[in-house]
Amino acid sequence: MFKNRYKRFGCLLLFILLVEKAMAQQPLTFELERVNDSLSWLCLYSKVQVNTEQKGHKYKWKTRKAIAKWKLPYPVYQLVTGDVNGDGKDEAIVGVIKPTRFYPQPARKLFIFKQINDKIRPMWMGSRMGGILCDFRFIEPYVRTLQATTDDKYVVADYVWDDFGLSFVRFLTEAVSHEEAVKRFVASE
Repeated sequence: MFKNRYKRFGCLLLFILLVEKAMAQQPLTFELERVNDSLSWLCLYSKVQVNTEQKGHKYKWKTRKAIAKWKLPYPVYQLVTGDVNGDGKDEAIVGVIKPTRFYPQPARKLFIFKQINDKIRPMWMGSRMGGILCDFRFIEPYVRTLQATTDDKYVVADYVWDDFGLSFVRFLTEAVSHEEAVKRFVASE
């Protein structure tokens, strides 16, 4: 009688572990769900695609449910994904416009979120970069920023993930015109 219980329990435990392992192996991706101008949800979805057109070669996402969501009650101007910290999983780099305690004027900020056990967790919620943040992109392993200075010049700077946040690496341009900075910012190097 007790042997059957242990066998059932062992089978159930094995089944749970196998299902959990299968779920953990699914590649996940971040997407933004906009509700209105000042409210968005950062969503974590499975990266599974299905062919919805038999004759064409176009792939569309099948209607699916988010695995996890994180509320962003600020205007969001950009979402970029990439492996910021080198752990093999994509993180979400989100550009939001918000005030902070030390900088009460609403301005562009960077938030970085990671995925842990199919949940979204904040990794870094930066209050300010070196200059006035205008734009950003991810070029592995760098988070490249386009920043304005107080004297109407622009800089392009690269940052990498350090244990606690983004750490400055180098300037690609210093105190140049907007046009020059944008050229350097969009360059693929």
